[in-house]
Amino acid sequence: MPKLNANNAILILFVLLSMFLAGCKTRKSVENTALVMESMEMFSSSPSVVQPRTSLSGNLRLTINIDGKPLSAKGTLRIKEECGVQIGMTALGLVEVASLEFLPENLRIIYKLGKEYTEIPYSDLSFLQQTGIDYRLLESVLMNRAFSPDGRPFVQAMNEMSYAVEGDCITATTRETKGIVYKFYLDKATGELVQSEGLHASGGKVVCSYSDFRTVDGVTFPHTILLSIYGVGSDVSLQFALERVDMDDFKFTPRRISSSYGKLNAQQILKSLGNM
Repeated sequence: MPKLNANNAILILFVLLSMFLAGCKTRKSVENTALVMESMEMFSSSPSVVQPRTSLSGNLRLTINIDGKPLSAKGTLRIKEECGVQIGMTALGLVEVASLEFLPENLRIIYKLGKEYTEIPYSDLSFLQQTGIDYRLLESVLMNRAFSPDGRPFVQAMNEMSYAVEGDCITATTRETKGIVYKFYLDKATGELVQSEGLHASGGKVVCSYSDFRTVDGVTFPHTILLSIYGVGSDVSLQFALERVDMDDFKFTPRRISSSYGKLNAQQILKSLGNM
């Protein structure tokens, strides 16, 4: 396991001292303090916390499953921190025929073959409101990051989380923020973030699981990401199977929409894509 840097070590000592001064003197609390110390050390050393992943690109096979009905397409995935998530879908692996863009303020679907597009603010998508999904969460889970729901760096929020051992994982659970509780699962043997969960007070739930870890630029990164959404009327999952992953920086540019394209609603676009 990588060693803690000085700042993280100081933070952990500060948290333990605070717990002591608050009166954590029972045997149970002492045992919990040991668990907290071990958990914070593991999370502080995890690549999902300490590695600055700001860009990601790669080849993609995306499978969308809605109530047991799958739709698969090959293409590319490009993510640039605070700029956007861009999924390009190709026909025969050669020509891009559609793109799905998650931008900081809205979602765009562009269907090039039909010369059609839609642009939807996240606030208009009820299933996002029911699960607490926004652009920042989507970017974080696709980059295999542990995150703090209030926007602070994860390390700074660790002293406010609760920890537990669940099977082969150590978990960190956040306080409720805007009706949502997040939970992160770290593999005890590898230090890899293998699952993230978000539970909304409305009953909506988001689960993102990671597998097929490979080394990219000296850091392990999952090449299979399964994002599942529950409690929104339909059960939805998106599986991202990645190849040739690259974390080199690049300039992110949203797709240009020609003035000749017609603007449709999301249901019409998805129907067109389903008939490809």
